[in-house]
Amino acid sequence: MKLIPMLGSLLGGLALFLFGLELMTDGLKTIAGPKLQVMLGRMTANRFRGVLAGAMVTAILNSSTITTVLMVGFVSAGLMTLAQSVPMIMGANIGSTVTAQIIAFNVSALAPFMLAVGFLCHAFASRALIRQLGGVVLGFGMLFLGIQFMSDATHPLRTYQPFIDAMQDMKGPLLGIVAGAVFTAIVQSSAATLAVIIALAGQGLMPLEAGIALILGANVGTCGTALLAAIGRPPEALQVGIVHLLFNVLGVLFFVFVIPQFADLVRAISPSSPELEGVARLAAETPRQVANTHTIFSVGSTLILIWFVAPMASFARWLVPARHEPTSEGEPIYLDDASLAAASLGLEKVYLEVDRLGGMILRGVKAGLAAGAEAKPQDLQTLLEEDKEIDRLTSSILHYIGRLSQVEHSEDEGRKMVGLTQVTASLDGIRDVVTSNLIIGRQQRMEEGADLTRLRDEHATRFVDAVVGNFEQVIGMIHRDTEGAPAASTPKAEIDTLAAAARKSVLDKLRLDEKSDVLDFRRATDLIEAIRQIARFSRRIAKTVREQGL
Repeated sequence: MKLIPMLGSLLGGLALFLFGLELMTDGLKTIAGPKLQVMLGRMTANRFRGVLAGAMVTAILNSSTITTVLMVGFVSAGLMTLAQSVPMIMGANIGSTVTAQIIAFNVSALAPFMLAVGFLCHAFASRALIRQLGGVVLGFGMLFLGIQFMSDATHPLRTYQPFIDAMQDMKGPLLGIVAGAVFTAIVQSSAATLAVIIALAGQGLMPLEAGIALILGANVGTCGTALLAAIGRPPEALQVGIVHLLFNVLGVLFFVFVIPQFADLVRAISPSSPELEGVARLAAETPRQVANTHTIFSVGSTLILIWFVAPMASFARWLVPARHEPTSEGEPIYLDDASLAAASLGLEKVYLEVDRLGGMILRGVKAGLAAGAEAKPQDLQTLLEEDKEIDRLTSSILHYIGRLSQVEHSEDEGRKMVGLTQVTASLDGIRDVVTSNLIIGRQQRMEEGADLTRLRDEHATRFVDAVVGNFEQVIGMIHRDTEGAPAASTPKAEIDTLAAAARKSVLDKLRLDEKSDVLDFRRATDLIEAIRQIARFSRRIAKTVREQGL
């Protein structure tokens, strides 16, 4: 036995398989990414549609781990409840069986053609979609080439008695489950574990009972990636990881005590080759049986546990209590590193945080405009402290968008990132107006003993109400309130007319032959201009939302 060359070929084949899988996943994620959020949002109405959504997304992305990360992000963002995510996690396990079914078909002869066609499209196509599809085909070719490498590497083991004896010992489930879980946790891919099992089975080296034990272990080991990804994340992330682990562990418990009967069932429903004997028959039949085992396990576990969605979610919430509220308003609630795994998910988090920022600034606008003669110095100081928190949140949003822009994204997603940056900058402009003109300006007038409340009348009230109402409608646009969107930008001419009426009313009330009246007139017109500036920023936000398709 030449163990070193054999081990090198086995590891090289595994590396090719994993790289091909990653190439496929990246291409499929780029092609399907913008549609995933819409698909998931529409298919969480009930548990069965949730299972279907999880299966479809995982089959498209070729990775149950990515689907689980998406679930982590949606639950953390409040876009779905933990209970809604449970069926999708079950569906993700079903979707992951597609890869095993494809691998079980012996199409290694097509691998060179896949490599050639995929490389040509990926390297030389002018259209982005063709390049991405080329990457998917190239990944498929590498995947099957890796399996071929592993099969060739393990061929000498067919006559190596110690290895044959070890495979027979794995019919005892405990050793196989532990081996499958550890290997999957190390390579962070249950598909890779299944590829190795199928490669061994294709050489007639893997009895089905041993393959079943390894598959059960692989389903437990694949939970390690999600649990590791949840470290340092909000509690909701860990809750999803625990649900994933709980689902797979319970599934293993359902099957581990009936492995011989399970193997007989799989043999009965899988294609057979009675014309062959011994190792040759084992090599012909077992790969398809292994793939069918994985499918039956995932579907069977789902059919049993789909009725216990609420208890599973409750157990996860009991084990990991929900996160505490942020210590300050300036601390982001929705932005987290886990959502940077997919641009569409990160964008959703930015939407939610920008919407929250808009609400905070709207409260600041109302409070600043209401700070009249009755305002106390400590009240104004409180508003300034709140302004600091708003400024912190603004910086966090802009920094997060900058990091998100480094993630692979589509042209549409890039345009939305630019639009959200512009919206955030405009909101920051309104914040600056409130701070400089309404709060600090009010402090200065208090120090000077000036009082503009005597100049307020119905003209000033209509002007202020129009500007504040317009800003509220614009916040509705950020919140994607489609009903309020058409009327969300008050025409500039209407605001200008109201501002002119307010200015004329102030002038009518003052005698400009006195210095104090001249000073009050200038203060009042500066205040009117500041409020007009809020309206300008509001129109700018509305224009950005419409033009950038936010």
